[in-house]
Amino acid sequence: MKPQRWLFVSVPLWGHLDYGGYLELAVALARRGHRVLWASGPLVQETVVRRGLPFVPLPSVGWRWLPPLRPDLSPMERQRQRRERALDTWLHPEEHARTLRALGSWIETWRPDGLVAEPFAGAAAWAAERYDLPLIVVGFPAGRWSAPRTPEAHEDLQRAQDRLAHVAAELGLTGRYWRVDPFPQITSPLAHIVFFLAAWFSDLEVLDPQNRFFGGHPKGLIPNLPRSAHPRVLITLGSTFTEDPAFFIGAARAVQHLGGEPVVVLGRSPFALELRQAVRRALPDVPLHDWADYDQIFPTLNLVIHHGGMGTTHTALIYGVPQLIVPHAGEQHLQARRVEAAGVGRALRPSEATLERWRETIAGLLEESSFREQAQRWAARMHAAGGPEEAADVLEGRLGG
Repeated sequence: MKPQRWLFVSVPLWGHLDYGGYLELAVALARRGHRVLWASGPLVQETVVRRGLPFVPLPSVGWRWLPPLRPDLSPMERQRQRRERALDTWLHPEEHARTLRALGSWIETWRPDGLVAEPFAGAAAWAAERYDLPLIVVGFPAGRWSAPRTPEAHEDLQRAQDRLAHVAAELGLTGRYWRVDPFPQITSPLAHIVFFLAAWFSDLEVLDPQNRFFGGHPKGLIPNLPRSAHPRVLITLGSTFTEDPAFFIGAARAVQHLGGEPVVVLGRSPFALELRQAVRRALPDVPLHDWADYDQIFPTLNLVIHHGGMGTTHTALIYGVPQLIVPHAGEQHLQARRVEAAGVGRALRPSEATLERWRETIAGLLEESSFREQAQRWAARMHAAGGPEEAADVLEGRLGG
């Protein structure tokens, strides 16, 4: 097979190298003799280079870090501000224009055969349109969602449509590779590589034919932990929506009240010091971490509490660990409903996250064996569905190599 040139693009967040197998897919292609180049911010350069891939540091990837929310906000106000900040974080016109210029320079020089992007690397979709390149999306499936039309959802949808139209006008493009409903998402007509099962997406009315579903294989041992008087609970907001001290404080206090061990992972945002100080004042006796090796820690967990990011959700599924999701914005609300529909966990709206509700929900997840049993059933199904090597076959075929 003739070697192909693939340009992979991601935002500079460790979780966005994952999606259940994104970075591993690039590594699999490189092992087969294809030319693979990864473009992102310098923050993730070491991680990518360590896997043997050449790396292009971009001055911008269309992503903006926002300062932490105040920890004294009411649950309702905290939820409102989270929704308003989501678009400013990853769909900012000036940042997308800067990224497109930088990507364009590399595309003109390196001349890739195709672009591969994770769902929040929106600049890759603009670049694929401008340079008429094949686009492959890794992470989310393409389809039509059956999300409930609440007033909040209508408001978010209108705001997203307006923002996307504004960015497209600024760039002089049409947004050919974008959809908005029920949240902004890049879409490929060629292939969406998804490291979940089709059955996971119970909220989708229609799955488009270009979707290909793979599961995933754990690198560590599969846990089979009995009910414990001192359960170990991971509390994380991944690497994206980390700036919410109240989330970490409320969840950790509830776990402590129930006699458990909270493992608090704060992330590595530019505001990590400010976040750490706020959490440390409220939780002086709880160890705080900025990162955790999922393959080492998940076999030791009884529960994971998180925001509904794809990487953390995927890891919990392949290790059979029950989940409590407190969604922040966009697709995370859908992910929360999927966790409940699959019977592997529960969801808690940020506006409901009082200390009493934290305790009640966490206690139910730890005490009811059905959540762990169902999570372990899903783990077995995920293991049987393939992984990055099988996904690499699809990418090779899409360019007709």
